[in-house]
Amino acid sequence: MKAIFNDASGLLIQQAYIAADGALHLKTISATEEELREILSDEFKTSKIVIQERGQVLAEYENYTNFDGIYKQNAGILEPHLYKAGESQADRITALEQTNIELREQNEFLRGCILEMSEMVYQ
Repeated sequence: MKAIFNDASGLLIQQAYIAADGALHLKTISATEEELREILSDEFKTSKIVIQERGQVLAEYENYTNFDGIYKQNAGILEPHLYKAGESQADRITALEQTNIELREQNEFLRGCILEMSEMVYQ
């Protein structure tokens, strides 16, 4: 199985899949950590990744340009993972925190409105 990148370079892989958190995982034993970091840190190269086996396209992944790290497994298997731009764990947490702040402000505003309406009703 081979991952072919946007610049037509390739990487032999054992498996490619999307994890529950939205990350693209590529399992490989054919490259070192340094080589993987160099390959996968290039946003142009990772803007489109085509997975082929025996000349047949199995999957195409686009815009997985945010290289997040490499998991090391037994027997020298390396599993780098990439996220789409703006969809990494840190990006999602930041967006949720901002939404939480906005919802708290809205909640306080609505509480104030309810209190004002209650005062008017009981007058």
